[in-house]
Amino acid sequence: MAELKAFEKQFLRDGVVEEAQLRQLKLDAGSNVLFSGDLLIAQGLSDAESVYRSLARFCELRYVSLSEQHVPDEVLKKLPARFATHYQCVPLEERRGTLVVAVCDPLNAHLMDDMRQVLQQRVEAVVATPDAIKAAIRQYYGVGADTMEKLSAQGVGQSTIAQQESASLDDANVDASIVKFVNELILEAVKSAATDIHIEPFEDELRVRFRIDGMLHAVPTPARMQGFQAAMVSRVKIMANLNIAEKRLPQDGKILATFGTESYDLRVSILPTPYGETVNLRVLTRSNAFLTLPQLGFRDEDLAVFNRFIGRPHGILLVTGPTGSGKTTTLYAALSQLNDLSRKIITIEDPVEYQLPGITQMQVHSQIGFDFARGLRSVLRHDPDILLVGEIRDYETAEMAVRSSLTGHLVLSTLHTNDSSGAVTRLLDMGVEPFLISSTLIAAIAQRLLRQNCDQCAVPTTYEDALLRAEFGPGADTVSETAFRQGAGCAACRNTGYRGRSAIYEMLPFTPEIKHLTVERANSLEIKQVALKQGMRTLRQAGWLRVCDGRTTVEEVLRVTADADLLPPEESGHASVSV
Repeated sequence: MAELKAFEKQFLRDGVVEEAQLRQLKLDAGSNVLFSGDLLIAQGLSDAESVYRSLARFCELRYVSLSEQHVPDEVLKKLPARFATHYQCVPLEERRGTLVVAVCDPLNAHLMDDMRQVLQQRVEAVVATPDAIKAAIRQYYGVGADTMEKLSAQGVGQSTIAQQESASLDDANVDASIVKFVNELILEAVKSAATDIHIEPFEDELRVRFRIDGMLHAVPTPARMQGFQAAMVSRVKIMANLNIAEKRLPQDGKILATFGTESYDLRVSILPTPYGETVNLRVLTRSNAFLTLPQLGFRDEDLAVFNRFIGRPHGILLVTGPTGSGKTTTLYAALSQLNDLSRKIITIEDPVEYQLPGITQMQVHSQIGFDFARGLRSVLRHDPDILLVGEIRDYETAEMAVRSSLTGHLVLSTLHTNDSSGAVTRLLDMGVEPFLISSTLIAAIAQRLLRQNCDQCAVPTTYEDALLRAEFGPGADTVSETAFRQGAGCAACRNTGYRGRSAIYEMLPFTPEIKHLTVERANSLEIKQVALKQGMRTLRQAGWLRVCDGRTTVEEVLRVTADADLLPPEESGHASVSV
């Protein structure tokens, strides 16, 4: 029977874990584990706060919640970033010559002695969780601050260009260099579930921002980072196999990065500015390509309709919406469902965002004249059943898509329009004959991405009846408010109240009435009015159902659907919305 240590007996006294569970855990782990509290957290037997509160009580130290602390700049200067990272600690305050420092390993007898010797000052320890300390180090010192300090100490300047490459973002063998700093920056974006990294030079600063759930967030960075801007851009260019000497022209490239078992495609775009080159990295997770249609946010009745659309043997299915609304992800999910040995599927994309096994994928190269239209002409000789065209941008591509659907192919593609009925107007503007649109188009689907309430901090909320009536129609204020929820903000959601996104859809099937209006060159408003009478749900109505489900907020729905072609409540059928 494994003997319990003194601090483990404290866990039992505090009710952190049951004795039988703890003994079994120690027996399974063997003698290599120094601190069983981390095992309790990893196995889900307890939470980090309970474990470290109990540990603090055993050590007769104070426990602190770092998210509730504010550390003055003069206190941060007492402990350099490289020491904070090495010892995994954060200074909190200075009282009467004593520096109060939050640590996560109070059992380490040498830790405090080392810190007192390094700082030449009295040090008092308090206890915080490891994750809270790591988050505080990033918040106060910035991402990669210890690496930047080492670079400064070594006298590394702007002219330094790191030539070595590291495919793994978490490679522990990479020395303190620009290579390591750029890796840390990308790794932080991956851990934050960011879709874009923006590195933007200005006159007085070098700003870094991550786009998370569609919104930009400033990233804490070391103050010295601006001096390494040129070296950082050169490192990104090397990783993307771009010309490091060219600083006057835009450049585009691609990086394959790995973190653990996950692989990421980073699309690189570099633009010249008066203060240096600005960098954008689009983070694409390869596993995202295999999201199923139900995971995207389809309601059951909408999913059944969508499956009928993609089950058609020929015709055109268009997904519309602005950049970043998830159109490509929806089409990839549809292809994943259709992909089997009985079908030949070919895609023409700009660029190829995800690799789909069993599907032939091509990337257009406008520099050599290989565009969507030329690709479509070529792939028809390969006897495909289904074609994915990344985007219909011009008349020639639209004409080839129509011709492909007329000859017995199912064509999936995207358009940049605000709503589903606008797809007809857009095709007409390109010069496509209305009778061809009416005979080939299966449906047009408008899409947006809604941020969802954070599960960890969502609380009940209420809305004014006047607001609900004005934005969602006369019937909205009769809905029970018990389901309305809103995120209060916590560490998990970066204090935004939202975590994760899902899609809402406006689905316009091309019924005989809609086809007749298309042939008559009716405008998008007339088409939308008829579609609403036939039961189409608008983007705002789809968002309202998410509000009623407690999954998002009214403010988020209004923000996301602000650019949609909205109709007055009496014309839009809002009053008929039901939950």
